[in-house]
Amino acid sequence: MAELVCRGFQVVQEDDPVLLRHRAEEARPFTSDHPSIIITTGALEDLPYDLYQPAYQINLSLHQYFPNLAYPVLQALTPDQIVKLESCQQPNQLLSRNKTIGYLLREVFGADPEILSRPHALVGWLSDYHHQLLDLPDLLRHHLVETLKGFPEYREWDVDLLIRDAQAFQGFVQQEWQKSIDQSIWDKQIRETQTEYFIPFERDPQLQDLVPGLVRRGTIQPIRIEKQTGLPTWARPGVTFVDVRIQRFSTLLEDANHQICVIKSGAQVGWNVWKELALTWAELCNMILQTHLAAHQEQKEVYLNILREIDPLFTNWLRQNYTALGAQRLPTPHHVHHIPHYLAYLRNLGRLGKVVLLVLDGLSLMDWQVVAAAWSQRHADWTIRTDLVLSQIPTITSISRYALISGLRPSDFANDIDHRVSEARAWELFWSREGIAEKACKLLPLYYDRQIDQLPELQDPRVNFWCLIDDTTDKLAHHATLGTADQQSSLKLWLDPIHHPNSLPLEAQLDAYLEQGYTLFIASDHGHVEAAGVGQPSEGLVAQTRGKRVRIYKDRLAALHVQNAFSDTILWDNDGLLPDQMAALMPEGRDAFAPNGEVVVTHGGVSIDEVIVPFIQITKESK
Repeated sequence: MAELVCRGFQVVQEDDPVLLRHRAEEARPFTSDHPSIIITTGALEDLPYDLYQPAYQINLSLHQYFPNLAYPVLQALTPDQIVKLESCQQPNQLLSRNKTIGYLLREVFGADPEILSRPHALVGWLSDYHHQLLDLPDLLRHHLVETLKGFPEYREWDVDLLIRDAQAFQGFVQQEWQKSIDQSIWDKQIRETQTEYFIPFERDPQLQDLVPGLVRRGTIQPIRIEKQTGLPTWARPGVTFVDVRIQRFSTLLEDANHQICVIKSGAQVGWNVWKELALTWAELCNMILQTHLAAHQEQKEVYLNILREIDPLFTNWLRQNYTALGAQRLPTPHHVHHIPHYLAYLRNLGRLGKVVLLVLDGLSLMDWQVVAAAWSQRHADWTIRTDLVLSQIPTITSISRYALISGLRPSDFANDIDHRVSEARAWELFWSREGIAEKACKLLPLYYDRQIDQLPELQDPRVNFWCLIDDTTDKLAHHATLGTADQQSSLKLWLDPIHHPNSLPLEAQLDAYLEQGYTLFIASDHGHVEAAGVGQPSEGLVAQTRGKRVRIYKDRLAALHVQNAFSDTILWDNDGLLPDQMAALMPEGRDAFAPNGEVVVTHGGVSIDEVIVPFIQITKESK
C-alpha cells in the first residue's frame, strides 16, 4: 500500500456499493498519469461493469504466495505478520493444518514449543512478545497454550493469560522476583520447593541472565532494599537503593533517546516502531510531572532534546505513511475510522455478538496509562488489552470523533462539518449497512456529572450495538488553565473514589455490560498537548474552524495566505482522506493560535500526543 501510494496510485477499497461508486468517481479520470487501483475482497465480476470492463484485472490470494501452507490458517495473520512470513524459508512440501500452525509459530513468532518448554525461554519470549506489541492469532495461541500445558513446569501457570495480557505477565514476573529477593536476603536457609516458586531465578543461570533485560523493559520493577548483604551478583540489576521511580525515569530516557536515534538513522521505520516510542513517551511524560524526577539537569536536558525532536520526526513520518495506513483497515485497524469496520469484521467471524464501544473523548495515551493503572487495581478480574491507532487529522472532535463513529473518511463528510447527519444517525447507518436493525443500535452521550438518571436507557434490552460518549477527559483538558500538570491532577481526582464526581459510575456500568455478555471496547478520537500561544490569525470568515491548534479552510489558497503571516506552521492537505479542497493549518511543535505566551491544553495538530491514541478491549474472567 505504501509503495503504491508513493508511485502515485489512488487506492479505492470499499465494500459498500454506494461508497464504492462515490470513491471510484472521485478517483477519475483513470489514466496512466492518474492511475487507480480498485480493491475488492469479492469476485471481480461483482464490480460495476463500467469499472470491470476497461480495467486490467488481477486476482491475488495468499495461497498463490504460500501454496504449501494451509490457507485457513494463513487468513488469521495480520499484514505485518504476512510480510514477515514472506521473508522466511518456505516449506518444500504441503503442510497440514496443524503443521502449518507449528511452522508459523516457529518462523513468524519465534515460538517453538520444544524450546519454550524451559522457563527461561518462555519468560524471555513473552517479554519480547509484549515489548514488540505482537498479536498472536487466537488459532495459534490456543495451539501453543495446549502444547505448553503438557510440560510439567507449567501446570500451575495460566499460560493463556500471560500471552493475552501484558499486565498479567508483568505482575506474575514481578511477584516471582519479589519472592527471589526475599529468599536471597532474609531467609537463605529455607529450602524452596517447586510448588513455592514458579520462576526459579535462584536455580537457573539462564533466568538470571534475563534479569537486566526484564528490568530495562519494565517487566521487573527494581525492588528497593537497604543493603546488599547476602545479595548475589546476578540479582543486583533488579534492586535499587534509590527511589524506584527515579531509576525507571532514567531507563525511559535512555530508551526514548535510543528510539529517536534509530528513527534518525534513516532506516525504514514502520508503524510498530512509532507505537513503541509512543508508549515510552507517554510513560515518560507522566513521570516528568513528578518534579523531583526531573531535578537532575543532565536528565532534564535529555528530556528536552527528545521533546524538540520527536514531533518533527513524527510529522515527516506521517506525511509518508498516513495515507497508506488509512487504506489498511482490516484485519488490524490503523486509523480511528477503521474501528467500526473492525467490530463488524469480528462480528462476521463470530467473535462477538453484542458490543459496547465507549468513546472517551480527548483521552490521550498518557491519560490512559493513568486510567488503566487505577482501573486494573480496582477490577482485578478485568483483562485490559491496549493497542494504538491514529487519530483523524486534523485531530478535532468534529472530524476525528465523527470518523470514529461513522466509519467514514473525512472526505465523505467533512464538507458538512456541522453534520446534518448526526453522530447517532451515523452509528445507525453504519450498522444498517451490516444488516443490523436500527432499533438494535444506539449512540448515547453519558452525563454522569449532571445528576441525570440514564440507567433505564442504558439497560434497554433491544440494543446490541452501543456507542457511548463520555467527554470527561476532553473537558478536563480544556479547563486546565495551568497546563498538563493541572489536567493530570484533575484526571487523578476523577479516578479518586473519595472525590465527586468520579469514574466509579462509569466503571460500574462497564462492569454490568461485561456481566451481560457484551464485548467491550474503548476508543479515543484524539489526544491533547500543552502548547504556548504565538498569536492568532485574523482571517475574517475565511476559516471554517478556528481552533487553537488548527485552522481549517475550504480553499487551499486561503490557507497559504494565512501561512505567509505565520511561517512556523504546517499545511496539511491532499492526504487521500480529507476533501480535495480542504486544508488544515497547524502550528509547528508545541505552539498554539492563542495570545502570545498563554499556556493551553488543546488538540487539533499532528504531535505524537494528539495523533497516536489508545484502542482498548476489556474482557472479564468468568466466575
